[in-house]
Amino acid sequence: MKNTFIYLILLIGIFTGCEKVYIPDIEKQENVIVVDARIISNHDVNYISVFKSKSFTDADGGYPLIPGASVSIFDNNNSEYQLQEEKDGLFKVDFKLNPELEYKIKIAYQGDSYESSFEQVPEQPEIDTIYGIPEVKVIEVGGEKDADDFRKVGGVQLYADFDNDNDLQHFRFTARKTYQFTFPVEIMVMRELIEVTNFAWNTMYPRGVFNLAAPPEYSSSIDIKKHPLFFMEKAAGIKYGQSFAGWILYLYQYSLTKSSYDFYKDLNNQLDADGRLFDPLYVQARSNLKCVNNPDQIILGNFEITSFKERRYFIKFLSDEKGYLIKPIPYFYDIPLDGEQLEIPPDFWEYYTKSYPNE
Repeated sequence: MKNTFIYLILLIGIFTGCEKVYIPDIEKQENVIVVDARIISNHDVNYISVFKSKSFTDADGGYPLIPGASVSIFDNNNSEYQLQEEKDGLFKVDFKLNPELEYKIKIAYQGDSYESSFEQVPEQPEIDTIYGIPEVKVIEVGGEKDADDFRKVGGVQLYADFDNDNDLQHFRFTARKTYQFTFPVEIMVMRELIEVTNFAWNTMYPRGVFNLAAPPEYSSSIDIKKHPLFFMEKAAGIKYGQSFAGWILYLYQYSLTKSSYDFYKDLNNQLDADGRLFDPLYVQARSNLKCVNNPDQIILGNFEITSFKERRYFIKFLSDEKGYLIKPIPYFYDIPLDGEQLEIPPDFWEYYTKSYPNE
C-alpha cells in the first residue's frame, strides 16, 4: 500500500511537470476598407458610406467612417458621376438612375483603386398574393439553450406568391411591426375622477437572417409559391390591464439583381453557421467589388442597385371561427415609433371598418 501511494505521487509529479499553457498564435488582420453602397433607384437621394472594419479584439464601439476617399459612379455609356463627400466617408447620390443603363462604382483610397462589376437597374417589385396561415412558433427568449428558454406563441404566418413573367426573380424583404393597445386611465374632470381610454402604440422589428425570395433551385418554373414573409403574434407583449388592438405591418420589398441576391444568400449562410465542418467563411460572400491594382487587397461590402415598394397591412385576430383579419392599408400615415394619446385615437389608428382620405 505504501509503494502504491509513492507511485501515485510520482505520476502526479511527472504530469504536472510536463504541463504547458498553450497560447495560440492568432494572425492579426489589419482593418480593411468596407463599402455600404446600396442605391434604391426610385429614391430621390441615397448615401454611400466608406469606413474601416475593426479587429475582433477591438473593444471600442462603432465603425469609423474614413475621410479622403474618392467615389464615382459610371454608366455603361462611360458617363461619370463624381459623388460629393458631405462629411468624412459619407457620399450623396442625388441623381436618378436610368433604367435603360447599367452602372458600376469606383473608389480610390490611399493609392488603391476599387471597382464593381456593372449592375442593372431592376424593375419595381410586385406581389401577386399575400395570405396568412395560423401557426404556432417556438421562440427563443434568451439565456442558455435549454427547454426553459423557449416558449410557444400562437399567431399568423404571412406568405406570398409570385407569378413571374419577366426577368425580375429575386427579392429581399424587411418589415416594421407597430402594435396598437389601449388601457384605462383615470383623469380629474370637474373635481371628479373619471375613467377614459388611452390609445398607445409601440414598434418592433423582425430579427434573424435576410428574408430572401427566389424561384426554387433545380426547377423549370420561375414562379415563387408560399414564400414565408413574417410571423405576426396573436398579441404583442403587452402588460396586465392593457388590451391588444392589432398590428400595423410595414412590408418593404426590394427587387435584387442576381449578384446582389447571391451576396445576401452567402451572408445568410454565414449567419446561419453553427460550427459545422463545412460552414462557410466570411470571405466566401460573393461580392462584386475588387481591388483592380492589387488582387490580394481585401475590400468588404457590395455595390447594390435595387428598386423598392412599401405595402402596409392591418392584422388582427378576430376569433377562433373568423381567424385573422389581414387588411391592406391604402393610405400611408406618418406614424411615430411609439406614443400614446388620451381619449381620442390618433388619425392613423387602425380598425376593421376604418375609412381613409380620398375614399
